[in-house]
Amino acid sequence: MLITLDTTRADHLGPYGYEAIETPTFDRIAERGTVFEQAFTPVPITLPSHLSIMSGTTPLYHGVHENNGFYVAEEIDTLAEVLSSNGYDTAAFVGAFPLDSQTGLDQGFDLYDDNYPSSLEKGKHPSLQGFYDERPARDVVRPALQWLRSRDHDQPFFIWTHYFDAHQPQEPPSPYREQYADQPYDGEIASVDEAVGQLVAEIEQLGELDNTIVIVTADHGEGLGEHGELTHALLLYSTTIRVPLIWSNPNHQWDQRVSAAVGTIDIMPTLLDLLDLPIPDAVQGELLPRNDAEGNPDRQLYAETWYGALMHGWSPLERLTGQQWMTLHGPSNHLYDYRKDPNEINDLIDSEVELAGARLDLLDAVRNANKGELDASDRSSSPDKLARLASLGYIGASSEAPSGVDPNLPDPIQAIAAFREMNEGKQLFSSGNYALAIEVLQHALSIDPGNQYSLQYLAMSYMAIKDFASAENAIVGLLDADSPSTQAYLLAAQLALATDDSSQAVQQLSQALESDPRNDATRQLLAQTLAQSDRSRAIALYRELTDDGDNVVASNALAVLLIREGRTEAAIELLERAIASQPFYAAAYLNRGVVAFQQDQLERSLELAETAISLRPMYWQAIELKAIAADALGKNEQASSTWAWLSQYAPDQGTRDRAQQRLTGQDVIQLD
Repeated sequence: MLITLDTTRADHLGPYGYEAIETPTFDRIAERGTVFEQAFTPVPITLPSHLSIMSGTTPLYHGVHENNGFYVAEEIDTLAEVLSSNGYDTAAFVGAFPLDSQTGLDQGFDLYDDNYPSSLEKGKHPSLQGFYDERPARDVVRPALQWLRSRDHDQPFFIWTHYFDAHQPQEPPSPYREQYADQPYDGEIASVDEAVGQLVAEIEQLGELDNTIVIVTADHGEGLGEHGELTHALLLYSTTIRVPLIWSNPNHQWDQRVSAAVGTIDIMPTLLDLLDLPIPDAVQGELLPRNDAEGNPDRQLYAETWYGALMHGWSPLERLTGQQWMTLHGPSNHLYDYRKDPNEINDLIDSEVELAGARLDLLDAVRNANKGELDASDRSSSPDKLARLASLGYIGASSEAPSGVDPNLPDPIQAIAAFREMNEGKQLFSSGNYALAIEVLQHALSIDPGNQYSLQYLAMSYMAIKDFASAENAIVGLLDADSPSTQAYLLAAQLALATDDSSQAVQQLSQALESDPRNDATRQLLAQTLAQSDRSRAIALYRELTDDGDNVVASNALAVLLIREGRTEAAIELLERAIASQPFYAAAYLNRGVVAFQQDQLERSLELAETAISLRPMYWQAIELKAIAADALGKNEQASSTWAWLSQYAPDQGTRDRAQQRLTGQDVIQLD
């Protein structure tokens, strides 16, 4: 069982000595296993880091350097693929859009549950929301528990659960919101610990815990203001590169604590070795040491971030971590003895000149040794990202790509103050404080004119207050760039939709799709936009998304369109296929229940509504269908209690009014 904690620092977990938090589940896993005290990720960004975990390779090999516009090449052998081909049931339950199945990270999984309540269901694009679509830990665990109970227990299994909670914005649920009022980051981690506890308890109740390897790690940490970085992705200090790695292995005796430097790329080969399964030739990770004596004294762990380059036009950064020394390479270089100076405060670059030079040479050697044959190509990156990579000298006719560090570009370490201001503007936008966001972002642009990140959030903030003229000015700045980003076209489309110019919206969405042809979210938004003006083209786009049966959000949206056209049987077929493919997708059950009600299959309709609610407890459309079906069946007590709930808690006044009047009939059923 693999548990990945998004944005979670090792030094904020109980097993790493942090006393300001209660993490009883992680404490218990650690007590039954091994805590790796110095574990490092090769990249502080969600998608590339998870691909490194799953493939045992760094971005130098797998070619995925950022969340948006990059895709997993089919040639890469993932952990799930190896396990599945050797008879394991494989299932993934992910918490947020960066790991959506459209990235290709679903390779090898029998079930890939990425059914967070998607903004796509509401006709919006996830990248235009300020922060990613996500679901809390309890909603990740709920379907995972159902899968564990329903699977064939004679088969070995691999389950991966991913928890996005600690990521900004940090809004822990009660009682953690109150318990950690001054530490919301810790409150989010504590809430994840509770959810993981339910998962561990279920496996134990099934009698399988003593035969289950449990691995807890993170994709990256969080800056929390240290080194000037509030969040992550831009810099490469240990605040974001050091991660927890806890390994509970019931059948092998390892030391309880190992201090040797290891990497998250070591997880895949170690697990496969323990299971006596073949390790793919491309794997760059090593076997995790069972004790410090087995640690590789010559181990050098490479890390990178291209976030500053791809998002801001700044230089990429690189890092090399040995058993004692950490080197940062960028327009400026830095050297730290992280064993003696774990906070990486005392820069020794000027006092250890010979050592610093040797380590920079070593970094070059490690980089060259770890580069693979999967250079960025149309298989792994969008044309938008290819253009940006080419501008950095990373792709071309030759596979001998140079270092991305460019001394002529701004140094992210020096630009951190500007980045903090940009990020503050983003968070103000996401919290609804649009006026202040505009003020902050305008000032950030005065520091770094033309910065696309600042322009994006400035445009979104203006649109939020319906100042469309100012939004258009910001978007023009994005579209006038040498190679406009996919986001620029999406923002232009959003502006067109907001001003009722559907033809312009279609044109801009088509440009966005041309910029990033593999982006299913963009294709679906284009289909939704065309649904009123060009239904045949909309259906054709939906068909592209639903041909393989895996895109249940698109299948559900197409089914709704077909229902409205009166093509009920075709819609039923789509919904049934979606349910079979993704048995934990609530919207498909709701809409199948609507059709059942329309066909006077009242008991079936009620059953489907209750299934949708079990998967998404606050799903008010499903709750309304339940009330309507119960009324029609004469189940007065059940209907009354359901209407009473809706009259108090439904999110819109219209539903509350219907509930108070106890209306019935299919005309009040809403498709989702």
